[in-house]
Amino acid sequence: MNRSAFRIPQPQRLSVAVLAALCAVAPAAFADTAADPTTLDKVVVKGERAEGYSVRRTSAGTRFDLAPREIPQSLSIISHQRIEDQNLDDIIDVLANTTGVSSTQSDSERTEFYSRGFYIDSYQFDGLPTQMVQNWSYGDSGLDLALYDRVEVVRGATGLLTGAGNPSASVNLVRKHADSAELTGSVSVNVGSWGRTRSTVDVTTPLNKSGSVRARVIGSYLDTDAQMDRYNQHKTLGYAVIDADLTPDTQLSVGYDYQQKRANGATWGGFPMLFSDGTSTGYDESFNPNPSWTYWDTTSKRAFATLEHAFNDDWKVRIGATHDETRADDKLFYPAYNDWVTGASFFDKNTGAGISPSAGFYNTERKVNAVDGYFSGAFELFGLKHEVMGGLSYNRREYANYGDYQIGGAGLAWDPFSSYLNWNGNISEPNWNPLALASEGTITQKAAYAAARLSLADPLKLIVGARYTDWKSEGEGADRSHKVTTPYAGLVFDINDTYSTYASYTEIFQPQMLKDRNGSYLDPVDGKSYEVGVKGAWFDNRLNASVAVFRIEQDNVGQSTGEPVIGGTGGETAYVAARGTVSRGFEFELNGELAPGWNATFGASRYVAKDINGADINTNLPQTALKLFTSYTPQSLQALTVGGGANWQNRIYYAVPAYGRIEQSGYALVSAFVRYRLSPEWSVQANLNNLLDKKYFSQINGYGAYGDGRNGSLTFTWAF
Repeated sequence: MNRSAFRIPQPQRLSVAVLAALCAVAPAAFADTAADPTTLDKVVVKGERAEGYSVRRTSAGTRFDLAPREIPQSLSIISHQRIEDQNLDDIIDVLANTTGVSSTQSDSERTEFYSRGFYIDSYQFDGLPTQMVQNWSYGDSGLDLALYDRVEVVRGATGLLTGAGNPSASVNLVRKHADSAELTGSVSVNVGSWGRTRSTVDVTTPLNKSGSVRARVIGSYLDTDAQMDRYNQHKTLGYAVIDADLTPDTQLSVGYDYQQKRANGATWGGFPMLFSDGTSTGYDESFNPNPSWTYWDTTSKRAFATLEHAFNDDWKVRIGATHDETRADDKLFYPAYNDWVTGASFFDKNTGAGISPSAGFYNTERKVNAVDGYFSGAFELFGLKHEVMGGLSYNRREYANYGDYQIGGAGLAWDPFSSYLNWNGNISEPNWNPLALASEGTITQKAAYAAARLSLADPLKLIVGARYTDWKSEGEGADRSHKVTTPYAGLVFDINDTYSTYASYTEIFQPQMLKDRNGSYLDPVDGKSYEVGVKGAWFDNRLNASVAVFRIEQDNVGQSTGEPVIGGTGGETAYVAARGTVSRGFEFELNGELAPGWNATFGASRYVAKDINGADINTNLPQTALKLFTSYTPQSLQALTVGGGANWQNRIYYAVPAYGRIEQSGYALVSAFVRYRLSPEWSVQANLNNLLDKKYFSQINGYGAYGDGRNGSLTFTWAF
């Protein structure tokens, strides 16, 4: 395999150099400060840790340090406490429980998330933006949560900070840091359904006597089968971070994380849903449409560093850099059975003929280097306080995909079966050819952004800003470039100390990496996003509520056709661009502490998205959803915590012109948990998911997949 495509060109060394420079200043901080007691009288570990289910302040969406009700957009916080209560393992679990977010499962290893009807590809790590795409799966949707303290989801366009605006949402994963100047940590073991075992170790320790330099190390290992036959998964995680107070006003953080996932029996797409006469194939939840030799392995390595300096209480500067490398290695099988235009099935229910076996062997690689630096500050003018911020951002992503795609059948070199009836996965593997380059390229974004939060009057604040983005894509025989300025404006009026109302506007312009069935890239998405709402906060921001109404106007929105790109290697799904798309709807969320010991989150969302002809888009996504979860610790028995919740969504469908529709009726998934603290150090927790054992499809795009049935787990934790 030709690896030369991943030699780092000269401009890309910028972020690596920044990482090295930030790391180089660290040794000075390790010197014991005892010899000079005036250097650091006191260690103050800075940062906003979630309390209960909410946070009192956050910089999500704007980079200004604000209370949630001061942000002119819809915001959801999934705190560390809630992650622990619900026993959420990965980003899939978190977003499945987030207000206004829905998902569709492409196959066992790829899950795509949507908000307000549109695909979410904007992610941040400690505020440093990046993009994740699922065309070639690098395992992004399965990121392990063991190293993250909380997840912040800002719904609506966030082009000011994350690049050209995407009107769906932006997801910020906030890492755990060495936030204790004393030795502390925990060890947990989780066992559950389908032979699940997960062990996690989390330790924080000071590295010098004063505690001005601290380290945190996290390790985790997961081994589990699944309700689907022949499938098992192994996940390994390692994370280390050093946080140093170089001076009372200067903090350095340097870290590295490693994640590896091995999935055996992995699916590529789902199972055939219809026989040729239009009747359901009727497979049960344990059915695996793939042979036993399939697998999908991913490995990611990410190094990062941030340096922050406060000049005084009002002004600070922060620079962050990251370098990550991701690889995927997979052998996959695809039971092609229908006509992509009409959806007509060729699968005969009596003979089992009509299934065309396809297989792919792929190696994919991606490297990302990113740097983001900004300043923020406050000043007084005309007797009122105002804030400003501005920064520069650089992101370079290189990728290369190698593969061998084979079609089997009668008279061909690979003819593994004649009937798909009584399928048990025992078929031969193709004789693979040497892997050939399927696609490669480089995407570079350079940006400058600035914003001001102006006090027009004591109760009235205006946030206005813009981002200039220079976007360039090279490779795959289609070099493209775009330069665009994305404006942003938000107005917040404090009705009183509890309630505020707001309005926000931003423009949308987002280049796409999606292709149509002929292999041509879709034109950039462009449009406008409007949002108005009311927010409330109680108990010193420990309880927050919001209601929002939005309208999004877009052209060239990509919709999956479910079919592969013609002439491709089988690894890419084809899309069609929908013009004149309008999405409108509302969202409501209540999140935080209702009373001492009682935390809850309740979210309701509804949207309708149609194209220029009035046709619904992305009909395989729920338009209405309700999500509830609560926990309660009795004040008279604080060792005990109980809780539970339910997620409900309305009917979804997928149009099959030859037969009509494939539908999934509305359903609710109920969960419950109980935790008992045996001593200050020891606790045990039980979780039950899908308590009513609801049978439902997690994918219905002509191919099907089932969501997990009833399952449970026990977690034993020792904290020290």
